[in-house]
Amino acid sequence: MAPSVRIVALGGLGEIGMNCLAVECDGRIAVVDCGVMFPNEAIGVDVIVPDLSWLVARKEQVGAIYVTHGHEDHIGALPQLLAAVKAPVHVPRFARALLEGRLREAGVQADLREVRPGEVRGAGDGAPLSAEFVAVTHSIPDACALALRTPQGLLFHTGDFKIDEAPVGGRGFDLARVEALGREGVRLLLSDSTNSERPGSSLSESEVGAALDHAFERSRGRIFVACFASNIHRIQQVADAARGLGRRLALLGRSMEQNVRLASELGYLKLAGWQLCSLEEARELPPRELCVLTTGTQGEPRSALARLSRGEHPSLEVQPGDLVVLSSRYIPGNEIAIGEVMNALARLGAEVAYEEVRPLHVSGHAQEGEQRRLMQLTRPERFVPIHGEFRHLARHAQHASAEGVQHRHLLVDGEVLELSDGGARVLDERAPVGRVYADRDALGAAVEEAVIGDRRQLAEAGLCAVVVCVDRASRAVVRGPEILARGVAGLSSGGTALRGEVLRALEELPPAVRQDRAALEEALRLAVRRWFRREGGRKPEVLPIVLEL
Repeated sequence: MAPSVRIVALGGLGEIGMNCLAVECDGRIAVVDCGVMFPNEAIGVDVIVPDLSWLVARKEQVGAIYVTHGHEDHIGALPQLLAAVKAPVHVPRFARALLEGRLREAGVQADLREVRPGEVRGAGDGAPLSAEFVAVTHSIPDACALALRTPQGLLFHTGDFKIDEAPVGGRGFDLARVEALGREGVRLLLSDSTNSERPGSSLSESEVGAALDHAFERSRGRIFVACFASNIHRIQQVADAARGLGRRLALLGRSMEQNVRLASELGYLKLAGWQLCSLEEARELPPRELCVLTTGTQGEPRSALARLSRGEHPSLEVQPGDLVVLSSRYIPGNEIAIGEVMNALARLGAEVAYEEVRPLHVSGHAQEGEQRRLMQLTRPERFVPIHGEFRHLARHAQHASAEGVQHRHLLVDGEVLELSDGGARVLDERAPVGRVYADRDALGAAVEEAVIGDRRQLAEAGLCAVVVCVDRASRAVVRGPEILARGVAGLSSGGTALRGEVLRALEELPPAVRQDRAALEEALRLAVRRWFRREGGRKPEVLPIVLEL
């Protein structure tokens, strides 16, 4: 009887980002990816990482960490994990270069082991788990799927993928190997669900080049292109289009500068010797001789593109007649922020071009046709959709049903699927999961959930502070109450009534209670909340302050 295998979903099942999965067998654990997600609300934190306590509590059992590719939603939380879990990390070449920088910034030492497609890596001495890395196409170099060999058969984890028949540079999708694994027998397929709601197949990355050429040829001013800094193939096409017109290339944004440098050093990016220029040189170039690559595709307020749109960038400014190309897809939740940036750029007199107007971007994720093609190649016995919000997972499961996959398991974060000789079942036990709000530059400096809750409350209803001065001996009110409000609606016309409510609440307190400063402050808080609730149902955050004189 073979030992059972448990699939533990720690992130990325029920949301976009924060991907992390654990495979457990016979007391040994292999981890697949460990990423972050970015907040789509203004709550004062840089990133959100998964709750890694389940892995930390079993750190002695973790024999390997497998990385499928170098996007932040797959490697961004590894510094937090590796600070506590000392396991070797098997990682493709470009992802390793990106991860080394992240770990160096965090001051974390790690055992990084570079791996190439076709290589097999075990999960520690004597572990019944191993992974073969299989080349796939995505929007970053060296992306891989994983063929995980276990006592319960072969598990195929796609990572993020698309089936690009004409990729820009690098290896193509190793469909022959995937088909061979399908003939061998795939017990369980775990497949990227991000674009499951999109019918058909995604366009090839190479098709963006022609659209960029067309847009660039018509421009008579400077050209600004915003794209993901990790999309090296897109950066190459922008550089090629600019070079064809004699335009030099300037870089805006820390991640853009770092990734272009890394990709050039590793040979993924090929630029003409004359093409890169400094920002000082860029300011002096004629408009028709400059192309600028910038970060800020999602409207991030502090990004280079957003600062350009506000006229606040210290090095360059957008002028009438310039062309701004958004070569990216909207991440759900960012539409308003992106729209504001686009409107601001248009007000500056720039022409703004984006995906809906012409094919200036293609997704790096498989659509329905590619997802179903992968099922046809692997012919899995069972299927688990991964990487997506629940509606994406559910739609992907429908595709699997249409392809004749009888056993489909819809998991969400925290759930555990057990494979055994008798079949498969979702266990009653759940792994602790959740979101940890963190500052990227301060490893381990988590922001508590209560703080996030307070910030949301302040953003929704504002803050009302009430200050009262009382005599230390008699406890009589000698000054106030003073009402100080920020972001509170409905107070301007009701300040006098609120002060009366506060005074009555204090007068009704028994003498013994009035001696307790904490009791006085609680009475103030309740009186203010009661008045706002009665006057309009508003619930601002209340800060009571009692000063003793």
